Amino acid sequence: MSLLDDVKARLNIVDVVSNYVPLTQSGRVFKARCPFHTERTPSFVVNPERGSWRCFGACSEGGDAIRFVMKMENQSFGEALRSLAVRLGVPLPSPRQQAQMDPLIRANEEAMRFFQRRLQSPDGADALAYLQDRGVAPETAAAFNLGLSPDGFEELKVHLVGQGFTEEQLQRAGLVTRPQQGSSRDLFHSRLMFPIRNVEGRVVGFGGRELDGSVPKYLNTPQTPVFDKSSLLWALDAARDSIKLRGEGVVVEGYMDALMAHQQGYTNVVASMGTALTDRQVAALAPLAKSFVLALDMDAAGQDATMRSLKTSWANVPNVRIALLPEGKDPDELIRNTPERWPEVLEAAEPRVDFGFRLLAQRVDLNTSDGRRLLTDELLQWVTTEPDDSTQDRYLEKLGALVGLTRSQLEQVLQRRARELLESRSGRRQSQPSSAPVHTPSALFERDDPLEAYSLALLMRDPDLRDAAATLRAEFFRQSENREVFQKWAECSTMEELKEDLDALLQEHLESLLSREIPMMDYKQRTESFAQMIRRLEERQLREQRTQLGATLAQAVAEGRDTSPEEEELHRQDVRLREIFSARVRRDI
Repeated sequence: MSLLDDVKARLNIVDVVSNYVPLTQSGRVFKARCPFHTERTPSFVVNPERGSWRCFGACSEGGDAIRFVMKMENQSFGEALRSLAVRLGVPLPSPRQQAQMDPLIRANEEAMRFFQRRLQSPDGADALAYLQDRGVAPETAAAFNLGLSPDGFEELKVHLVGQGFTEEQLQRAGLVTRPQQGSSRDLFHSRLMFPIRNVEGRVVGFGGRELDGSVPKYLNTPQTPVFDKSSLLWALDAARDSIKLRGEGVVVEGYMDALMAHQQGYTNVVASMGTALTDRQVAALAPLAKSFVLALDMDAAGQDATMRSLKTSWANVPNVRIALLPEGKDPDELIRNTPERWPEVLEAAEPRVDFGFRLLAQRVDLNTSDGRRLLTDELLQWVTTEPDDSTQDRYLEKLGALVGLTRSQLEQVLQRRARELLESRSGRRQSQPSSAPVHTPSALFERDDPLEAYSLALLMRDPDLRDAAATLRAEFFRQSENREVFQKWAECSTMEELKEDLDALLQEHLESLLSREIPMMDYKQRTESFAQMIRRLEERQLREQRTQLGATLAQAVAEGRDTSPEEEELHRQDVRLREIFSARVRRDI
C-alpha cells in the first residue's frame, strides 16, 4: 500500500477538521464558521460520507482532508500528507529506504519474466498441462504473468546476478535463501509461480504452488522490505477499478479462486492468500467500495477465522456479507464448473450479523444463564456495528427473543457498553450516565473517486486533449492528489516536465493514473468522452453548491436578511445546469 492509500484509509475528515474548527452536527453533515474568511453565519460544511468539505460563503473553497490541512497549515501536498501520516501513526519511508527498495522490486520483476519464459519452454510442459486441467486459459495465465520456477538450485540466482543484481539484494528480495551451511540458493523449485503485486502493480513477491508433491503445498516469499503478506491482496491491482465501478468487492482465499473468477469476467475478486484478513488488508479494500462479500473456507477453522476477522479487521466497514458456498465446493471449482451459479451465491450472501447469530447461537447452551449471558455479550458486539437504526432494532428484537431479555434490558446493556467505550477512549471514568448514542462510531474512509481518476487518466495519456481541458477547473476535483496533479499539469508543457515537477508522493499517484485501463477509442471518441467527464465534474460541483445555497437562502429568509446575492447565484447555477443538461440530451440524440 502506498503512503497516500495508507493515510486515506485511516482518515476521518470530521476528526481532522475538528482539530482546527469547532463543528456542529446538522443532520448528516457538520457545520462551522469558515476558518478561511470572516463570517457571522456558518457556511462551512463537512460531509463525512463524501470525505469532503466546502465553504458556501465568500471564499467558495472546498476539498478533502488533505486539502484542508494544506490550507490551514499553508503546506504543500507532500508536507500535508506527511504531517497527516505522522498524526495517524503511518510510517514514512525515508529517501534512503526508497532507494534501497527499488532494486528489490526490479529483481522480483526480472524473476517474473524469467519464470514466464520457463513456463513457455519445453520444461514447462507438465505445468502447462496442469493449468489446462484446472481450466486456466493460456490468455489468463499470460495476463497474470504465471510462470514456473526451475528444478535446479541456482538457475534464477545465476540469471539475476548476470543482470547486475548482487546476492545480498536477491536475499533481501526473498528470491534466494542461504542455509546455515553452504552457499545461497534459489528459494523456489519446480513450482507454479504466481507473481504478487502491490497496489501500484509492481511485483514484490511470489506464491509458488508445488507440482511434484513437495511440502508445503504453497510457498510464499518471506517477509522482506517490499513484501508484507499481511498488507497485500492477490489480484488487487487487477481488481481495483472493477471494485470501484461495481461498488462491491469479493474476497476469496486462494490464487486459483481469484484467477478463475477473473477468467469468467468476475473481475472484482481478490484473494487473501489463505490467511484471515488483517487490519491492513481491509484498510486497502475499504476505501474502494460500499460493500464486500467474503467467500472463504467455511470449515470449523475457517468459520472461527472469519468471525475473528469480522469483529476486528472488518468491524468498522458497514456492509459486509458472507457467501455460503455449496458444501464441498470452493470458488475455483464452482466458477469453473457452473459459472452461472457464482452471481447467485454472492446475491444470497448473508449479512455479517445474521452470520454471527447463526453460528454463535449453535455454540452456547441457551438453557443456562451463562450461555445466555455469553451470547448476549457476543452478539451485542455485532449488533452495534449496524449503522442503520431500523436494522439495529430488528436485531435487538431477535436477540431478545433468543435470550429472554426485554428491549429495555438490552438497551441498558447497550448504554453501559457505550459508556465503557467512551471511558476507554477518554482515559477517565464518567461520573454521570452517558447520553451518547447507542451506535459504535464507524470509521469513515476517504474513498477514491473514479470520475476524477478516469478524467485525469484520459488527460495525462493524451496530449491532444490539452485544448479540450480549457473548461476544466481545479475546484472540480474533490481529492487533493487529483487537484494537485491537474494544477501541475496545467503549468507543464510535457509529461516529462510534469514528472520532474511533482512531489515524489504525487509521482506515485501519477503512475497509478497512467496505468489505469482505458477502452480503445479514436480521437473523436476520446474528445467526446473527456468533454462528458468535464460536464459531469462541473455538474456534481454545481449540484453540491446548489443544495447548500438553498439552505443558506432559507436561513436568510427566516432571519429577514437581503437574499438577492443568494438568489442571483442560484439563478446562475440553474442556467449552467440547464446548459449541461442540454449538451447531454444533444449527445444522446
